[in-house]
Amino acid sequence: MDTLKNIQKGKYDLESVYEELNFKPHIWCLVLAFIIMTICSRSSFLYAFNLWDDANSYFTVGKCIFRGFVPYRDLFDQKGIMLYFIYGLASLISPRTFIGVFLFEIVAAYLSLLAVFRISALFLKTDWMPYMVTALTGAVVYTSIDFYWGGSAEEFLFPWIMWGMYLSARYFRQEYPASMDYRKVLMGGVLAGFVLNIKFNSLGFFFAWMAAVFFADIIGERAVQKAFASCVVFLSGMGLATLPWIVYFGINGAIKDWIYVYIYKNVFEYSKKLTLSERLVKFYDIMKNHALNNKLVFALIFIAMVYFLAAAVIGILKKNGRAEIDIPLLDVRISELLNLGALLFFLVLVIFIGGVSLPYYPFPMNGFVVFGFTAFCYIIEKFANEVLSLILIAASMVAVVASCLLLSVNVKSMNLKKENLFLFKFRDYIVSSGVENPGIILEYTFDIGLYTVLDVNPICYYFQTQTLNMQEVLDYQKQYVHSGEADFVVSVEYEAEGLDDRYDLVMKDRCVFYNFDQTYYLYQRNDNPVTQ
Repeated sequence: MDTLKNIQKGKYDLESVYEELNFKPHIWCLVLAFIIMTICSRSSFLYAFNLWDDANSYFTVGKCIFRGFVPYRDLFDQKGIMLYFIYGLASLISPRTFIGVFLFEIVAAYLSLLAVFRISALFLKTDWMPYMVTALTGAVVYTSIDFYWGGSAEEFLFPWIMWGMYLSARYFRQEYPASMDYRKVLMGGVLAGFVLNIKFNSLGFFFAWMAAVFFADIIGERAVQKAFASCVVFLSGMGLATLPWIVYFGINGAIKDWIYVYIYKNVFEYSKKLTLSERLVKFYDIMKNHALNNKLVFALIFIAMVYFLAAAVIGILKKNGRAEIDIPLLDVRISELLNLGALLFFLVLVIFIGGVSLPYYPFPMNGFVVFGFTAFCYIIEKFANEVLSLILIAASMVAVVASCLLLSVNVKSMNLKKENLFLFKFRDYIVSSGVENPGIILEYTFDIGLYTVLDVNPICYYFQTQTLNMQEVLDYQKQYVHSGEADFVVSVEYEAEGLDDRYDLVMKDRCVFYNFDQTYYLYQRNDNPVTQ
């Protein structure tokens, strides 16, 4: 069928156009993911380098996995092993650049957007509107401040949150009050296991997910035994996702190191020690600050909350003959409303209840933006014909590109050139020094990227300065300075201390762009005798 002729004749077979243009969800989401990541992530080839210290530390640990190092035992960092493994695979593609990470970011975005598509399709009646919802949701999610520089743990756990959201939303929309079958419960557990092994503070989402299934079994079919059995199946799914890492650490004799660093230190040392009232005040302040920094995200989530609540309440009133409101509202049941509310509430609660927050922490909650756009598009599809819908979908792709270029703060650093960056100046100096496999100590800073651009391995456990037990870390690093094992020392913002006369300051450079301003110092070991 010729699409143009159909438009001219006023005949429009939407299903035929769908097949003819081949705009299948997978292709649409992959194209969106590529465009969005190319513009918004500093791992992209459009940027000189991803200077984010967290992403570089993940890269260093991940790369070292494939070089015989065991995370937590041989190198100290606090994120999950699955995140390091992803970065390790990325390093096999390109050990000196972030191109491999960029490709994995595209995959993560593609999976997330495909889940967005499926979620919106649960509520919308036409085949075309989910394309628009997916494009607009992707634009808002990845241009938000909490996307940050690109490559965060939150970004790589986001697909599993979104697919968990889809499974849960579909169950309560299409199957409840029937019980969720064990296969889907198991899949939910596997998704939770992925999140557990990337960054476990987002597990509040899956606590609510399983709690909803548990109470749905009891309330819906009064199947108490099934409810408890589902919990076991869910935990089994988490176990299956964790089993490869248990085997890995078991073979390497590092299970205790894994549990101590990843679980104990994050739970008992990273969170702030606050009273309940102080914790609640801190929680409020954190949420207020994130709302102010991510206004569009929070506005859309708020709109979704109000719309879905109104839809559920008015639906009940209509059913009981107490309301005759003729406005386009989704058919939303109370069970769906409670489920979505619980997912959001416990996700946010567990992330922030520790009293610690950084700009990228709220990123997992961005997925709830899909419900704000679903509400808008449900109203639009009530009034738009098929031709207008196609125009709107084409416009949504234009909006994605425009919003990425205009709203993503990362674009402001796109004009940085390698030759002007301290990192590549330091790299060139170290290479020209003739020191082979240089040993590097990073003082007063996380990983600045030298390990990456030089493609060298760390020489000690604390390969970067950590915020936990900082004096202990600095004292540990000084052993390698005093012994002369460190060929170079890098310090950020502060000049390195305790170097005696064994190291010379050879380079100093300042890096300034957007709201970033830091000074870097490079020291090189000289021929003076080792300090006793």
